[in-house]
Amino acid sequence: MSRMFGGKRTSGADSAPVDSSATYIGTDVIVEGTLRGKGVLRIEGRVTGQLEHEGTVVVGPHAEVRAKITVGELIVQGFVEGSIQAERCEIGETARVNGEIRAQKLSVAEGASLTGDLKTSQAAKGKSGVSSAGQAQASAE
Repeated sequence: MSRMFGGKRTSGADSAPVDSSATYIGTDVIVEGTLRGKGVLRIEGRVTGQLEHEGTVVVGPHAEVRAKITVGELIVQGFVEGSIQAERCEIGETARVNGEIRAQKLSVAEGASLTGDLKTSQAAKGKSGVSSAGQAQASAE
């Protein structure tokens, strides 16, 4: 494991940084309840409940998250169901997201599956203005 967390680097296809302060939830791990933390969190297993994280959360391509999510940055490559509150949310091409997304910045890759209520806003001088809102249902096959 020390090799995996031995210093900052990017890990090929997923391009999310891995550093010495990263937390990793492996493919055989199931977490139920409230999960709180800081820094980088990479989820490859299953998480159910509530996720509150200051920093970056990466949901790997085979991960399953069913939770109320409040994070600084969320990168989704796997399955997420629930509500998302993030400063920045990136939905990758292999992602499947069902639920409500509230983010200051949102990007959705071609090929992603997204069903739910979306609302993005940009804070300007302490005020929040809505740049888009509404319901979305999109998928590419």
